[in-house]
Amino acid sequence: MAKTWLLKAVVPVALLAMTAGGTRAEINKDDFKIKTVLLNNEGATAPCVGVDIYGAIKKCISMFQDAGFVREAEVGVSGLTVGTVGKDDGKIVSIDPSGPAAQAGLQAGDQIVSIENKQVRPTPGIIAKRVTFGPHDSELHMKLLRNGTSVEVHLIRAAHPAPDAPPSPGRFYMYRPLIDWRGDFIPCMGAGPAAPAAIAFCDDHFKPFGFIKIGDYGITGFQLDLDNPDAAVIKSVDADSPAAKADIRPGDVITEVEGKPLTASLGESANQMLFGKTGVVLHLQVLRGNATQTFAITLADKAKK
Repeated sequence: MAKTWLLKAVVPVALLAMTAGGTRAEINKDDFKIKTVLLNNEGATAPCVGVDIYGAIKKCISMFQDAGFVREAEVGVSGLTVGTVGKDDGKIVSIDPSGPAAQAGLQAGDQIVSIENKQVRPTPGIIAKRVTFGPHDSELHMKLLRNGTSVEVHLIRAAHPAPDAPPSPGRFYMYRPLIDWRGDFIPCMGAGPAAPAAIAFCDDHFKPFGFIKIGDYGITGFQLDLDNPDAAVIKSVDADSPAAKADIRPGDVITEVEGKPLTASLGESANQMLFGKTGVVLHLQVLRGNATQTFAITLADKAKK
C-alpha cells in the first residue's frame, strides 16, 4: 500500500538548483523567488523556492501535492468555525452566513461527530501510538494501569529498519525523506551546493513535530489496540524487545506518556478533516439536540464563497 505524505510544520523548502555536475548554471535573479505556496490540512505552508532549472519548482509542487498539500489559491473554505477547547470542543461556534455551511443548513451549536464517515474523535490507542513514537536509543517514560494498580516504566527504543520511502524525484536532487509515527514521509530535498543546508534546515524544523530521519527509526516493541474507544490498551509485546525487557505486558493500559495524559482536541481533529480543494464535497454527521443529522457541504473559493 502506498504511503501518504504529510507535512506538519511551517517551513520553506528550498530547491536550489544552482549547479549540476560541477558546472555553474546561468542564474537569472528574477527567477529566484517563491513560485508557488502550498498549504496542508494543519495550516502548514510549503513555499517552493528556487531557480527553476531541471524542473525544480515543478518537482517541488508535485511532491508536496503528493504529500497532501494544496496550492494556496485552490484551498476551499467551509464557512464554519469549530471550537477546540472546553465545552465548545468539536462544536460549531460560528457560521459565515454567506458560506457553504450556512447554505447546507448547518447551525452554530451542532456537534460534529464524523466527516466522510470518519470519526472526529481519535481513539486513545491512536493518541498513544503517536506520542510513543521516537528515534532509536531515546528514552520513553510511561505510566500504566495494571489490575487497578499504577505502574511506571521506562525503556530505550531499539533501532529497526524503516518502511520503504518513496523514490528520489531525480538524479539531480539530494533526497533525505523524514518519517513519522504513521509511516508517512516528508520529502526533504535539495539540489546543487546548497542541498545539504536545505536538508539540514528541513530536518531541524520538522523534528519538534514528531518527524525523524529514516535512519533513526526506532521501535518500542509493543502494539496497541487502535480500535478501543475507551483506553490505550497494549495488545501484544514482541519477545526480546525494549517493551519486554521493561516488563510491559499485554493488557496494560497506558495512562500517561512523558508525564502527560492521553488527550486530543475534537475541534482540531475536525478542522484538519475539513481541509480540501475548492469544489470538494464533504459529508458531515452532526449531533443537534438529541438527533444525528448528515449534511453535505461543497468547499468554496475564498474569493467567491
